[in-house]
Amino acid sequence: MVKMVKKMALALAGVMTVGLLGGCGNTFDASAYLKALLDNSYKNDSAAFVEQKLGTAEEAAAVYEEGLDTEMNAMLASAGITEEQAAGFREVLADVLAGAKYTVGEAEKQEDGSYVVTITYEQMNIFEPTITDYMEVVTAMAEEWAVAEEYPSDEEITNAIVVALKDCMQEALANVTYDEPTTTTVRIELIDNTYTPNEDDIYHLESVMFDVEAMLNMQ
Repeated sequence: MVKMVKKMALALAGVMTVGLLGGCGNTFDASAYLKALLDNSYKNDSAAFVEQKLGTAEEAAAVYEEGLDTEMNAMLASAGITEEQAAGFREVLADVLAGAKYTVGEAEKQEDGSYVVTITYEQMNIFEPTITDYMEVVTAMAEEWAVAEEYPSDEEITNAIVVALKDCMQEALANVTYDEPTTTTVRIELIDNTYTPNEDDIYHLESVMFDVEAMLNMQ
């Protein structure tokens, strides 16, 4: 589960790294640009994406869907879940991402032409309660199977575990809590005359907007 969360964060970071051409004659609003990317990637809201001329509404939708696909692939690879078993997770993941709380603040231009944008966020506590409840459910199921007249097949066990994980995540989402607001920064770099959010900073942003660190501490 921990590896899955880390891979999901890295996956979204890669998808979100969209560039915008820069130039001496162009005005660039780094804060608006970053907000457009975040709103599209997390909220499936393409309004600012289109307004900032990052692409059409159809292209924005494709970026969003690619992000979900990439995170689903990370889940499949990390958890050993088949596409059929993971079908119900896509909607849950979309709801988790949509629950991200952030406010894009001012951007400070740097001497090298890049910008540093301040983000105020409230960490979403979703993964720790999910895995805590999940472990309790799986333990209870294992105890039931141990005394059952007929032990379930491997396929039945896997399906039961997948359903349990999804249900626990949905339950955690229904009762989700957030930490107090705090800040981080994202660099918007000018590389080959193209503005691009720093991939490491985007990964860090997702890792702090969700309780990934709490998951790592549970290893």
